[in-house]
Amino acid sequence: MFASRPVVHPMEVAAPANPAQQPQGVLMKDLPGMPGTPGGLALRVAQLLLAAVSLAVMSSTSDFATVSAFW
Repeated sequence: MFASRPVVHPMEVAAPANPAQQPQGVLMKDLPGMPGTPGGLALRVAQLLLAAVSLAVMSSTSDFATVSAFW
């Protein structure tokens, strides 16, 4: 990881007086797929469908009942 940490590289940066002068970028409230958004719901539905397909494929094998994940 190439991110600098304030302990290693201290920086003196004053916060802007006007919040409108904040730099543009990805803010935590703007993440795609976060809970409570349509994108988040779509990701959870896709996760459910892929898990169901995965279980269907595993259970369709002939030795599914004899194989354990905890063996």
